[in-house]
Amino acid sequence: MKVFIMTIFIFSVQSCAYLVISEDLNVMSKWSQFSHEEHSNLSRLIKRLEKSKTGRLLLAKARVKADQQNTTIKDVLKEGHSSVTDTTLIRRFAPENPTDITYETKSTVYINKDLDDYDAILDLAHELTHFIYRENFNPYEGNFTLPEFIKNTVESRGGEVHAYVMECRVLYELFSKKVHNRYHCHRIYDEKKKQLSYQLAVQEFYKIGPYYKDFHGKLGTMGLSTQFPHLSNRDSYFISSAYGMPYPVAAFKEYKTVMNKVCENDRKRIAYFSQTSGRSPASYNQAKNELETSYKKRCL
Repeated sequence: MKVFIMTIFIFSVQSCAYLVISEDLNVMSKWSQFSHEEHSNLSRLIKRLEKSKTGRLLLAKARVKADQQNTTIKDVLKEGHSSVTDTTLIRRFAPENPTDITYETKSTVYINKDLDDYDAILDLAHELTHFIYRENFNPYEGNFTLPEFIKNTVESRGGEVHAYVMECRVLYELFSKKVHNRYHCHRIYDEKKKQLSYQLAVQEFYKIGPYYKDFHGKLGTMGLSTQFPHLSNRDSYFISSAYGMPYPVAAFKEYKTVMNKVCENDRKRIAYFSQTSGRSPASYNQAKNELETSYKKRCL
């Protein structure tokens, strides 16, 4: 049976080091070096996050989500070389019957093993938000479009803005105000309402600085420039660690990468259809025609 596996990476905002120490948290060593056992280190990190009201909420929801994947939160969490929520979409179909397709998704949350205690706690809150709330998408479906992908990556439920707001809530709930400015959380704090603002965060994440002219031009040629009213040429403080550029621009590049892989696999699937054409029922030929139409529209 042919199995196609596609992995989409969602990277967290990289944090700077803290300058203060609270309780037994350590700014001088890596969180992953507390013991020689990864399981123990992750358990300790979870306990630290649970001291935050927002952290307790995230962990409770994450346990429910993990249970839906027939696993546990401790099995979902891993040490990694970067903090990322890795979602794998598996599409299965047999070459002799390419109309019979099944999909399966599974997510794993990695926390950068080189971070100190403070940064690891914040990254855990950030990545759990992706894990819990981000909707699974299927690039083989017709509604998988560039505008939707960028919005889902940046501003939708479980996207980068949502994850960052939750990260800042944990920061404000747990740690000294002396360090807040080091994480740019003050940029999304509404002084009038005395609270973190999702709307201000959206505006910040759509600031793309020197990328604006080229990116806005590309969107214009595709008739999409009006889809992103918050897009701005002001300096960007939120950069994707995967691409080294602002998140809307990074999402654009990610979409192109995903679609190149989708088109490659659809070409293979069309070839499987062609191998059995002429001896199949009408429904089979209809599925083949629909696939070819979709391929021509999205890939050519």
